[in-house]
Amino acid sequence: MNAGNLSAIVLSAGFSKRMGRFKPLMQLGATTVVERVVDLYRTAGIDDVCVVVGYRGDEVVAALGSSGVRCVINPDYEKGMFSSVMAGVRALPEGCSGFFVHPVDLPLVRTATVKALAEEFSTFPDAIHHPCFDGRRGHPLLLPVALAAELADWRGEGGLRAFWAEGSRSMRDVPVADQGILLDLDTEEDYQRMAARLEREDIPTDRECRALMVQVHRMPEAVRRHCDAVAAVAIELASALARAGVSLDLDLVRSAARVHDVARDQPDHAATGARLLEDLGFPRLASVVRVHMDLEVGPNPIPDEAAVVFLADKLVVGHRLADLGERFERKLSKYGTDPQAVAAIERRKRSALAIQAAVERITGLGIQIILQHVDTDGGTIQ
Repeated sequence: MNAGNLSAIVLSAGFSKRMGRFKPLMQLGATTVVERVVDLYRTAGIDDVCVVVGYRGDEVVAALGSSGVRCVINPDYEKGMFSSVMAGVRALPEGCSGFFVHPVDLPLVRTATVKALAEEFSTFPDAIHHPCFDGRRGHPLLLPVALAAELADWRGEGGLRAFWAEGSRSMRDVPVADQGILLDLDTEEDYQRMAARLEREDIPTDRECRALMVQVHRMPEAVRRHCDAVAAVAIELASALARAGVSLDLDLVRSAARVHDVARDQPDHAATGARLLEDLGFPRLASVVRVHMDLEVGPNPIPDEAAVVFLADKLVVGHRLADLGERFERKLSKYGTDPQAVAAIERRKRSALAIQAAVERITGLGIQIILQHVDTDGGTIQ
């Protein structure tokens, strides 16, 4: 991704009427909303960030004083968002090839989304790029600088939406696993939801997991069904352990299981999937996915999230529950002439049996009892 000649226009000039509080300077996590949006672009490698201010502009400028961003005053901010877009467009630097437009009240956009848009732009530099989550377009937009002159001359009503609806401008939807592109900070209830979501931002939601598997990486249905079945088993195992007093992050277990085979069609898919998840900003998921194929454990382990997902993966063949002994016997029959493969299979078998024994010891329940109500659309352990 070459982000060096891209700019970002952050729209922060409005009244925040619906909120009742001034949105740009509301505290969200460790920073204000406007600082969080600015940091998003800096983290993504976009050095030129322009914040358009209007209402209470002096306060926003003061809050950003040490950030090094450019602040542009929109004297016509009362006319609405499009006037702020134009103020930012007029301030674009020489040599800029494209620019993001980001309303300040969408502060939970992920860094990976900005990078994905920039990557797509490098291939299609003449198109307007929309991030798309679960079939819906969101923000930020990424536009070619060639449209700046057309925007300056346009006098239609309806803002950017009406502008790009005219004519035959090229537009591209960029699928992302980022629900934040749709989450506006408009009401106090929105703020409370965002604050709660921010505490778990390193774990994708169920909808984000599905988008990652279906829209972004387009994994085959058989792989997705397997991952969903593994997730169902993993949550049942983790819940039983949690009831027995083992401290586990159930959200981490569920999400890691749902995407553990996201790189299934690539060599060394566990390590490749882990790197992919790290790039997306999910390092804890990556640590679980990295070892879902091969995990060594000692005697009498206390299962953690990685161990639970590892065992669940071994208890599911396709999307059906399976007995560990039968599963590994089939593996040994298939690869019995390859000493290296046999050693790996035997190692994984020992780990799976040790983890299963630990689960049964800690919970006081047999694995068949723990999983008796699991629905993987494939039956029960025989």
